[in-house]
Amino acid sequence: MDYFSILNLAREPFSNSPDPEFFFHSRQHRDCLQKLELSLLLRRGLNVVIGDVGTGKTTLCRQLIRRFSTKDEVETHLVLDPYFLNASEFLATVTKMFWGKKPAPGSLDWQIKEHIKQLLFRKGVDDNKTVVLIIDEGQKIPAFCLEILREFLNYETNEYKLLQIVIFAQKEFEATIRKYPNFADRINLYHRLQPLNFRDTRLMIKYRLEKSSNSPKTLNLFTYPALWALYRITGGYPRKIINLCHQSILSMIIQNRTKSGYFLVRTCARRVFADEPRSWKKFAAAAALTAVMAIIVVLLMVPSKRLGTLHSRVVETFQSTFARNPAPADPAGTPVTEVQPPAVRAQIASGKFHADCPPQTVDIEPKQNQPLETSPAPAKPAQPPKADAPQQKIEAAPAVVASIDAQPDVQSIPLYRAILGRMALKRDETLSRIIEKVYGGFNSLYFKSFILANPDIKDPDRVEAGQRIWLPAIPARVTAPGQPVWWVRIAETDSLEAAFNILRQHPDSIPPMSLVPFWNPETGMKFAVVLKQLYKHKTAAGTQMKLLPAELSTGAMIASLWDKNTAYFADPFFGRKP
Repeated sequence: MDYFSILNLAREPFSNSPDPEFFFHSRQHRDCLQKLELSLLLRRGLNVVIGDVGTGKTTLCRQLIRRFSTKDEVETHLVLDPYFLNASEFLATVTKMFWGKKPAPGSLDWQIKEHIKQLLFRKGVDDNKTVVLIIDEGQKIPAFCLEILREFLNYETNEYKLLQIVIFAQKEFEATIRKYPNFADRINLYHRLQPLNFRDTRLMIKYRLEKSSNSPKTLNLFTYPALWALYRITGGYPRKIINLCHQSILSMIIQNRTKSGYFLVRTCARRVFADEPRSWKKFAAAAALTAVMAIIVVLLMVPSKRLGTLHSRVVETFQSTFARNPAPADPAGTPVTEVQPPAVRAQIASGKFHADCPPQTVDIEPKQNQPLETSPAPAKPAQPPKADAPQQKIEAAPAVVASIDAQPDVQSIPLYRAILGRMALKRDETLSRIIEKVYGGFNSLYFKSFILANPDIKDPDRVEAGQRIWLPAIPARVTAPGQPVWWVRIAETDSLEAAFNILRQHPDSIPPMSLVPFWNPETGMKFAVVLKQLYKHKTAAGTQMKLLPAELSTGAMIASLWDKNTAYFADPFFGRKP
């Protein structure tokens, strides 16, 4: 609105609508979002988020939907009001969400359930999609709906649940859960949202002002005492904070002020929260009077020449108590100012990684060994193996990244370097999507290893375009088929970023492409971009290669199995047989 331009604002910073653009990643909200994303990607089943009114449940719900909207393999459905009159109405609503139309008139409940089960099997198994049902205002769910949801969770394969359920509810839903232990036992993630603390309250207000600012300069529209009053009056509840900030800004505009002080916030609070308890008013008045008297006593007792020193110490103490914002620390405990792979190397030496990510023994020899159809690099002189060295298996390095120039103990040096490479993020790219494309999948091991390898990333959910990230070398567990297979190889490079750029330039390629990082003693670390399809016969691969567009066919060739001593960092067989 035009009147916000008076304060150098491009738009309203404290709208009460759940706009994902204004979602502030507080520590607890970020933690909840990450847990939900991991649970859904791993298809764990039922997830419940509990919180008081105004703790940000609806905004968190919208943010979750927005995050998965870019993933074609994830299908999300939202139920805003889960109050249904009977089971048939609920089943009909779910069927329309999954199928696009309601069941045939006269269908019995068991027939509709069977139809939903078939839909979930087709989507989850045949189409390999993750179907997510998100329910807001979960405290309104009737008992018969809980029983139906429990039955939906029985639809599963040997590896995962076919339907992922996320319920956002107020605290009274806890009593409902206690009444139905069969439903409660199936909860995979149970997260409670709490009000914000003072630090997160300040940062949320700052974040919203930055998102709404019409200038690159930082907007300080609230004094520090005003921020403290905002926190104390609202109790740290995001919705109350937003409402009170909105009223304060309107008062600033009306009164032609450039900043909101303590008393302005207090005046607005009396209008916004008319039922504010009198005990708070008495406490505030008593605290203010006590503080004033204490300052007067100190000033009378301290010599004038020490007043300057006293003032500076008071300010330092005040800032360290309420405005402390230390630099983030890496897992080893040292402050992080930039990406420092040697810091991770120190953790390898200390053995801290082995608790969460122990080394793995990876089978790397295929059942059938054939040379690549392409021209291989000149062979290097073979080194005689040690007498006690294993011939069929290689002990993989821990799932961490170390500096290329690191010099650990000789016996602990892996046969390949501990990082795949480094690359810069592009606009609208997410870390989960990068991990999925590089390693061929997403799981907790990849996520933990990536975070440990990039100690400069303070928030995995808030990364910027141009930020450079390290990709650790995490060996893949590969099982080769018992017969020769063929690939159509689009390109092969020495650079991770160069290979990944090919996927960026052709995101909608048909058939789809995949990245396969690999290492062997002859060629070293390489990155192959191949069609995500195995072929039983060389002629079938050749036919597919001829159908490629001109920009992909240049340099493309047919390849068979890699060398038997190859270590893979993504499954070249894509977890399936030809």
